[in-house]
Amino acid sequence: MKEYRRRYREKHGIKEHPNRLKKIAAVIIGICIAASGSFFAAQSKAASMVTLEGKPVTEMTEEDVREFLDKREGDLQKQSVHFTADDVDETLPLGKVDAHFDRQRINDALFLVGRTGSPVRRVADVISILRFGRDVPLSIAVDEEKLASYIGDMHDRYDQEPRNAHARPDGSGVTIQKERDQITIDSEALQSAVLDELGDGRTDTVEVPVTARKEAQIKEKDLKSIDTVLSYYTTHFDGKNDNRDDNIRIAQKALNDTLVPAGKDCSFNKTVGKRTREKGYKDAPVYFDNKVVLDAGGGVCQVSTTLFNAALRAGMIIASRSPHYAPAGYVPVGMDATVADDSLDFAFTNPFTRPVYIYTEMGDASVTVYILGNHADTCNVTFNTVSQKTLPHRVVRRHDDKVTEDKRDQEGYDGHDITIRRTVNYTDGDHYTDTIVSHYDPNTEIILTPGDSSEEVVQTTNLDGEQPQDAMINAPHDPTKIPEPAVSETDSGDGADGSDSEAADDE
Repeated sequence: MKEYRRRYREKHGIKEHPNRLKKIAAVIIGICIAASGSFFAAQSKAASMVTLEGKPVTEMTEEDVREFLDKREGDLQKQSVHFTADDVDETLPLGKVDAHFDRQRINDALFLVGRTGSPVRRVADVISILRFGRDVPLSIAVDEEKLASYIGDMHDRYDQEPRNAHARPDGSGVTIQKERDQITIDSEALQSAVLDELGDGRTDTVEVPVTARKEAQIKEKDLKSIDTVLSYYTTHFDGKNDNRDDNIRIAQKALNDTLVPAGKDCSFNKTVGKRTREKGYKDAPVYFDNKVVLDAGGGVCQVSTTLFNAALRAGMIIASRSPHYAPAGYVPVGMDATVADDSLDFAFTNPFTRPVYIYTEMGDASVTVYILGNHADTCNVTFNTVSQKTLPHRVVRRHDDKVTEDKRDQEGYDGHDITIRRTVNYTDGDHYTDTIVSHYDPNTEIILTPGDSSEEVVQTTNLDGEQPQDAMINAPHDPTKIPEPAVSETDSGDGADGSDSEAADDE
């Protein structure tokens, strides 16, 4: 111990001043006389009350301490520090930051009892040790750059836009994932807290200092009643138009994870937003003025139509719905729902006393919409066609002296008037009935043929009259079971002309 103190004085340039020490000793002796009779006697006694792992320092040499620490340093790499806050719960293995014992600090605490600091501080140390004893902690040091790097990564991971709680269908019902708020960590304060904790030989939990918080809009508690699939619906597309596929993908992602509170409306346009090129929407076929043209967002109506059919089967009240100009090939006639920015919208009302939740999936050539809710809100839904009338289209031959052979200038297709009745039987014994009314204008087929300019109707389809038929297959549906992706009842292409097109003023 004396040799350690001598080296300490040489290292720090401390010289002995006999006269000065005598004066200080006189003062110290006077202060400490009640505690130990003399300062040096007290100092000696205090040294015997300093322990390392319960062993008095007076019984240890520097070599003993070194061997003691060598034996324990291997286990140190296996220890860890646990970080915690409202949204933080993670562990840092000390091996990642090259943890090791701070031997200099430990030796100073062991062998310099009452010999550093001001005279008053020395006396205070001795008195404290005499009264309470002191077990020197195994101070831990780390690579501070690696620690700062880890904390920086933690800061970046948590300082991100909030993530809402969300629900996912699984094989037995629904799984709820807790929300994550956006939090800003005080990196410097956390680094200091960790170093202080380790410096005191502790590897306990460190409270993460948070300077700012932005909360998620949907909390886990908001989804506590959601435990089953109320309905689902899948539509298919041929996957040959990349732009259209991308538009469907963007729209279904915007619709995904939508919570509709009890008694509230869900608007497709408000939820998905405007279909603009700035949002990534691309030009794809749409109907405009009875013609197929290219416009941003072509294909989005397949998502609104899929939502419409899922909402029907979940017992939702339809608040707003419009059919396309022509039947869509991915659903039965009369079961489509077109949308357009700032005009045509699809919307429904949640009639239940609990929320429902919209979850969407997109496959290679399909899109599925699930309506999730509470098991007490499951219902049985049936559909029947009340009336259906086919409106024949005309075929016109238009003579044109600029063509040399017959050429189709405009695709023709029949129109339809169809009314479908939906009956919803709720589990509480209540029931609800509504009708889905759709009108599709026939489109004249125009054929250009050589000759002097003139026009004649050469054919009118003769299909006028009532043609009752089931609008769709009324297969029993068990809402507690999650099926493989459903196959739509019809899959004959996307537009009347088979060109994957949408309705006139939709997308």
